[in-house]
Amino acid sequence: MDMVTRLKRISSWLFLLISITYLIFFIPVRINSDRKAMNYSVGFTLDDKRIVLQNDEIVWVIEPGEKLEDYMKYVIFKGDFSQIDPASYIQDIDRYKIFVGILEFNESLPFAKRLASQRSLKDLIFRVHTVRQEEVDKLGLDETMIYYRLRRAILERSIDLLWIQPLNNVNMQTVLEKLERQFGKPVPSPMPQKDFQALRFIPFLAILFALTSYKIVAVLPSIAALPFGFSISVSVASIMATVTLHFSIRKRELLPLFYLLLGLLTYATLSDFNHMNDLDQFRGVKLSLIALPATLVIIILIRHWKWLKRYIPYLLVAGGFFGFYYISRSGNIAFVPDMERKLRDLIEGLLWVRPRFKEVLFYPVYFISLRFINFKWNFVLEILGSIALVSTFNTFCHIKTPLVVSLYRSVFSILLGYIAYYIVRRLRWS
Repeated sequence: MDMVTRLKRISSWLFLLISITYLIFFIPVRINSDRKAMNYSVGFTLDDKRIVLQNDEIVWVIEPGEKLEDYMKYVIFKGDFSQIDPASYIQDIDRYKIFVGILEFNESLPFAKRLASQRSLKDLIFRVHTVRQEEVDKLGLDETMIYYRLRRAILERSIDLLWIQPLNNVNMQTVLEKLERQFGKPVPSPMPQKDFQALRFIPFLAILFALTSYKIVAVLPSIAALPFGFSISVSVASIMATVTLHFSIRKRELLPLFYLLLGLLTYATLSDFNHMNDLDQFRGVKLSLIALPATLVIIILIRHWKWLKRYIPYLLVAGGFFGFYYISRSGNIAFVPDMERKLRDLIEGLLWVRPRFKEVLFYPVYFISLRFINFKWNFVLEILGSIALVSTFNTFCHIKTPLVVSLYRSVFSILLGYIAYYIVRRLRWS
């Protein structure tokens, strides 16, 4: 055994040892933090400028050009602040010790995040979700759909404040009672998720060992990215690992578990205050979804070019349509038909959390590809199966999502894949 091979083997064992040891510590600590962060508060519209909390505190709605006052304890920025310098507000929000509300899916979102990130009193923030009458009319939302939307905001994104606006023909009291039965009574006032000592360099080191177990030089891009920020370096290392793991793990049946492990390590490495409160996000989400499938496509084209070239026009059309749909549907903002929205709500009601469709569909495809290696077109199954692998990793790129939710979602899909694998093996050899 030469020196390089020995170093790769040592790196593999260090990757597993550090990962498992650290996650034994991290998982219960993060779950406890998420449990506390599941607390939510409720505020009701008084007028265009005021929201009242259940402890009678007022949340002030600030629009572009309006000033802050010293009597304001909670504010929500609403509207287009793209032409306004955050510095004009930062001094006042720190001087008056104002809690800044970050309103989801509003034009003010980037501005409010910059304020919260650049201010000195970083823990004086809270995240807000609301449903507007315009959305009810446009999307045809009913009480059940609104309930599931608010439920997702609490369960999957740990929202701190539900801003309840008047909605025609919707009994919001019924919706709030259903939420209370599931999550308990709302707390009097909104608070962000607290930071905790996570020793984040340890899971990052484990990711680097995962890279060196494939090629020693694979760590260089992530090391080179460190001067641009720790989170960017983590993203570079993790995205590269989504590719290298596929080629370094010999037991293909275990690959889903290794991608689950990689996702957990990335999640742990980025579990700081900014990421847990959605002030910062994993960089390169789209790239992480396409890096492995695109690499496989290139390798397969090179390997099978002689007989594949006659099918290239058809493959380009099919791949183009599928790739556009795949990327356009991956993200927080995407068009979802009304029927699909209702189906999602139904699945959530049955399964507690809706699994990712890509994983439910493509994990069986991945395991089927392992049983038909000699099939001429098996590479198509391999590429589709890789989508499930990177989707599992991508699930844990949403650091604000509670760990139990991401674990449940991923383990459910992986188990379906192993069940499909067992069935295919029985049918193939019976």
